[in-house]
Amino acid sequence: MKNIRAVLFIFAACAGLHAQCVPGGLAVVVPRNNPTDGLSMAQLRKLVLGDVHTWPDKSNVTLVATDPDSPVFKCLLSAVVRMSSQEYRKYIMSAEFRGDEPLRAKTVDSSPTAVKVVSGFTGAITVVEANSLAALAGSVKVLSINGKKPGEAGYPLP
Repeated sequence: MKNIRAVLFIFAACAGLHAQCVPGGLAVVVPRNNPTDGLSMAQLRKLVLGDVHTWPDKSNVTLVATDPDSPVFKCLLSAVVRMSSQEYRKYIMSAEFRGDEPLRAKTVDSSPTAVKVVSGFTGAITVVEANSLAALAGSVKVLSINGKKPGEAGYPLP
């Protein structure tokens, strides 16, 4: 019985650690003129992995991301693609060797910079701390994920 309680305690502790990996949680952001209003987690995963290269309007997808060692990017990898930074880099680099079209990506120094870049870049997408959007919210669109917006019950991004 003690072992069962210990295992349940460990699972509960691990679930709590993953529940919120950055203060305020994550938000998926695109330019205001992007016709997409929401994505499923599966669609977001494909975009982040570079497995999908165009939006429904045929504009090219470009991932605008913070430094791969930043807490936001690590949280994105953990929550969406379930990979470490090293595994993700290997996956992206192997696309060329598989003969796939490589991921279009741009790295920036911070979430506010990512939002600014996305606001003027057709086809861009970024994932940032939800609490970093307040000052720039009018220049971008926050997508729903699985039908939920950041802050709503059931929103799937920590």
